[in-house]
Amino acid sequence: MRIGKLKIALLGLCCVAVAFELWHFRRAPTPSQQLTSSVAQKNKPDFALLPASETAYSAGYFGYPKAHVEGWEPTVADIDEIEADLPQISALSNKDSDPRRHIDNPGLYFRQYLAAVIDGRKTILLNAFCANQEFRDQWRKHLVFALDGGKCYWHATFDTGTKTFSNLIVNGVG
Repeated sequence: MRIGKLKIALLGLCCVAVAFELWHFRRAPTPSQQLTSSVAQKNKPDFALLPASETAYSAGYFGYPKAHVEGWEPTVADIDEIEADLPQISALSNKDSDPRRHIDNPGLYFRQYLAAVIDGRKTILLNAFCANQEFRDQWRKHLVFALDGGKCYWHATFDTGTKTFSNLIVNGVG
């Protein structure tokens, strides 16, 4: 009789554990939410890792028209690192003598990341822009191009080896 009660208690405990895991699973973030780091949550609005198919197509936009470009798959840690290093953008932009081209808070822009191996070096290309209803959710899948727009549109290159940004280009005012 005592063994029967023990089995029932263990069975009940297992049911509670399974129910807790199912509840936790329902509340767990989706893979795209997992990629959004805690740093990014503080620096809203948002960012997206674009598919590798966009990488070779976009290389010329980032100033690498003749380079050999391939895509690669960054880890969540790689994206967290670039998000943590965003303040470097402000320092780079302050080197421009035109204050209309200074990026004071890069974390407040929508950011698109393209993981690219350019001539053998692993980089992450960053494209950033201000909020714009016209893009809706397409910006999460396709690179946003703009010819003007001033500091509402800019892009840079992040070298994963040196952990530094370079090639910051802020659009002109049209």
